[in-house]
Amino acid sequence: MIYALALASAAGSALTAASWHGLPWAAGAAVALLLALAGLLHSARSGPSPVSALRTAAGAGRWQLRLPQGWQDASLLDRQRGPRWLTLTLQPLPTGSTAFTPSKITLTVWQRTLRPESWRRLCLLTGTARRARPAAGPREAS
Repeated sequence: MIYALALASAAGSALTAASWHGLPWAAGAAVALLLALAGLLHSARSGPSPVSALRTAAGAGRWQLRLPQGWQDASLLDRQRGPRWLTLTLQPLPTGSTAFTPSKITLTVWQRTLRPESWRRLCLLTGTARRARPAAGPREAS
């Protein structure tokens, strides 16, 4: 969000400066350069996922992510299902290590990458894990 605001501000400044100097071609070149920079920034931020595998056990409510440093326990925070994809948001659980771990990991699993029985199992497990969340605690009436 902040990158988009900064790029929009820079584009506006470049267009204003070019119009003051009567250089319409410079305005177009400045906008093209800013769009190229925006593309580079976006591609740098959306690199490959550090997660190479995901596993869980039915009924356990326990998820594990395979990260470069090995398997790490995680809890499922959210899921969004599309026609042929499933986006999962997981939170790695503390390991006792002093190494930095991100607070949340969001990944998308595409149906075509799994065998049909694995896809059905994953959809069922994420659906039941979401429904099995603990209910909200009691609240004081207002």
